Amino acid sequence: MNKKVLIVEDQFVEAHDLQLMLEKAGYEVCGIARSIPIAQQMIKEEKPGLVLLDIFVKGKLTGIDLATQLREENIAFVFLSANSGEKVLNEAKATQPYGFLVKPFREKDLLVMLEIARYRHEQSIESNIRKEIVLTDRLSAITSGKDNLEKKLYDIC
Repeated sequence: MNKKVLIVEDQFVEAHDLQLMLEKAGYEVCGIARSIPIAQQMIKEEKPGLVLLDIFVKGKLTGIDLATQLREENIAFVFLSANSGEKVLNEAKATQPYGFLVKPFREKDLLVMLEIARYRHEQSIESNIRKEIVLTDRLSAITSGKDNLEKKLYDIC
């Protein structure tokens, strides 16, 4: 997983603090999205390895809605929320996040959570299966192409 992190947070001060903490720890913050539609666009463009995702942001869509998409695209995500009530927690758990941090949190808690999330994502069987499928599809596309053998071998390498 790459160290590019997208922050989905609509509170400017919190988003900025997160960005500073992450950059100080060596992460590359590829952007801050203040709504789910903006986050979806940034995910397409930036291809982050991990998303820090506030559950309740401005607009109709929630972080729970985006989490479903992230799961399908095999992008790790950690929820951030000031609301940890039973209903919210159950909805969050159903998306199978790599972590959940309750606001306010300490910088150390955030960094430990991110390291665990990165490790779990890299080690997950599901992730490995998806990688294998992508590789198989790419190899099939290369071998079935009309290029000469030398070009095909070059593309495979």
